[in-house]
Amino acid sequence: MLNMKVVALISGGKDSCYNMMQCVAAGHRIVALANLRPALTDELDSYMYQTVGHHAIELYAEVMDLPLYRRTIHGSSLNTSRNYSVTEGDEVEDLYELLHLVKEKEGVEAVSVGAILSDYQRVRVENVCSRLGLQPLAYLWRRDQESLLSEMISSDLHAVLIKVAAFGLDPEKHLGKPLADVEPYLKQLSQKYGVHICGEGGEYETFTLDCPLFKKKMVIDAAETVIHSADAFAPVGYLNLTEIHTENKDADVVARALPHGSCPCQNAIDKMTEEVEYADQAQDNRQQFTSNCDLSCQQGHDLPPSCSPRSPKGYQWISGINGLLCKDLGIQGQTSAAFQQLQNELDSRGWKMKDIILVHLYVRSMEDFVPLNIVYKKHFGTNPPARVCVQAPLPAVQLLQMDCLLHDWAEPSEEGCFHQREALHVQSLSHWAPANIGPYSQALRVDETVFCAGQIALVPCTMQLVKAGTRTQARLAFSHVKKVLEAVISSLTPAHVIQAHCYITRHGDIPIVRSMWDGMLTAEEEEDEGSLHRGLLREPLLAIVVPALPRGALVELHVTAVQDDPTKRTSCHVTTKVACLSIECHTVTSADASGASVSLSLLPAVPGVHPEVADVKEAADAVAAAFANAKEKVDARLASLSARVFYKCQSPALQIGEGLERSLRSCLGESTPSVALVPVLDLPDSQILHLSCWLSA
Repeated sequence: MLNMKVVALISGGKDSCYNMMQCVAAGHRIVALANLRPALTDELDSYMYQTVGHHAIELYAEVMDLPLYRRTIHGSSLNTSRNYSVTEGDEVEDLYELLHLVKEKEGVEAVSVGAILSDYQRVRVENVCSRLGLQPLAYLWRRDQESLLSEMISSDLHAVLIKVAAFGLDPEKHLGKPLADVEPYLKQLSQKYGVHICGEGGEYETFTLDCPLFKKKMVIDAAETVIHSADAFAPVGYLNLTEIHTENKDADVVARALPHGSCPCQNAIDKMTEEVEYADQAQDNRQQFTSNCDLSCQQGHDLPPSCSPRSPKGYQWISGINGLLCKDLGIQGQTSAAFQQLQNELDSRGWKMKDIILVHLYVRSMEDFVPLNIVYKKHFGTNPPARVCVQAPLPAVQLLQMDCLLHDWAEPSEEGCFHQREALHVQSLSHWAPANIGPYSQALRVDETVFCAGQIALVPCTMQLVKAGTRTQARLAFSHVKKVLEAVISSLTPAHVIQAHCYITRHGDIPIVRSMWDGMLTAEEEEDEGSLHRGLLREPLLAIVVPALPRGALVELHVTAVQDDPTKRTSCHVTTKVACLSIECHTVTSADASGASVSLSLLPAVPGVHPEVADVKEAADAVAAAFANAKEKVDARLASLSARVFYKCQSPALQIGEGLERSLRSCLGESTPSVALVPVLDLPDSQILHLSCWLSA
């Protein structure tokens, strides 16, 4: 995604201008400019566009020596919902028509947009870009505003305030002031009153007179102050730029590139790689596994889909979806058959495809990832489910397996309360976290619970896998998860995680990812000066060794988190013995008892000694009994939804796993969770089998 032809959406403000600079620094070419202008007035009451200063926009074509495309705004803010869909007469459709014209005339591939924090603006630009086949570039998205403002000013971007609308900003005093001069005062307002230091709350707007991309600079000769609202505490006023001219610049500063090393992504990665990377030299166990079991389980398990009960809050898991009924041996045929099987299961239970909020997708070969996605994406709309995708040693004839979490509220919300279901589906390239350019969302939120997609160590601004070993990949992937949680709920941190699965491709990396996880949680505690997370109960990280991950990654992290007080969670750890085996069970219950996780390991009773399991049924019954006991200790009112059974394919674990659902059903009856059997290459601590279950009210 380098060297794309870009049209820059410009308002004249600092953000759209600095994002252009970031586009050039990322290796793209600005080939055209685009602007939407108000029909009659200087100040348009628009949810989307900055219109103050639009009279001077024509000069941008001159100072950048680029074609400028303009369109008058005919629509208004009709569709103000969180998720935009095509609405006749909405101002967003003016943007569509404008960019459609630019694409036809200039052959652009991407759009530069200066959004920093506004989901409203980002969602609408992404909607238009998706319809036109353009890639949005939003390099300022969710950047720390104080450091971003300082970075803009130090990068020789010269802008002045042309509108003020916040407590502490006076039209008579601050309009026309250079941004660099008011930066210290803006910091004071931010610290005292919570003013967005970059003006993201509409506190002020700017006009850029010069930046390194300009071949000429602009000079204001005359301007008039217009008081829009003479409020005593927060008067609103703007500048009408009546006279402005351009001046030539010295040749050596024209189109000067950003300083080397100014990419925030690369700066963060450099910090992560300060310590020595030992993981690159770690023994790669994949060759050993290849000789032992050919990276696949020799015995298949052609079992019907497994379905959990529906929880009081409206959740239900369906596991074991596959395409084995398809006569077509190809991945696309099996994927289509799998979706047909899924649709049949949904129809029989009164669900729709749009009710799916999370998909676990296991493929036999990562080489099938692209053709599989072609079929997969046809079944989901604007905000697809979050997704976890890894390669698993499935039987030779089985190319994929899907498990789906569905949700719809079983009952209407109580009076005075409201339900919340939101998808975080950021498609813009940025310095924040990886864009979701595939058919999945970064996360789905249902009330207080957040289900994240699996994250690998992609560099956000390039969407390329970072060239580093396990430690750096783990840090970057974990950092992405942290940012996603914060973007969904601002107060959410890794301390709120209630279930964590980390897929890796080398057994030797198990202690590394565990250490990185503990280190991240420790850092969370140390950063929290208010001691909110002091003494918190840490959710153990389950490390699972699989043959391969998307893009050849070494690490993929998937978490579920609950917005509660982590210090008030409860936990329990129980060990039981059965024959030559040991069962270790760890539970964590959220502070509000809305959710819980059960982590159950089946290990040799004697460490390092491979057990001979004489009675598979006895082992399955013992695991089921331990799970039933754990469920009672957690909260009998919570519904067991998904029992994900990871098992080593060169052990008796498959037979134990296949018998487990029967054993669970005899213990729990209709409360039996959905059982998903997932073959893996290896598990930590000589585990033969690991059952990981999420429970919900």
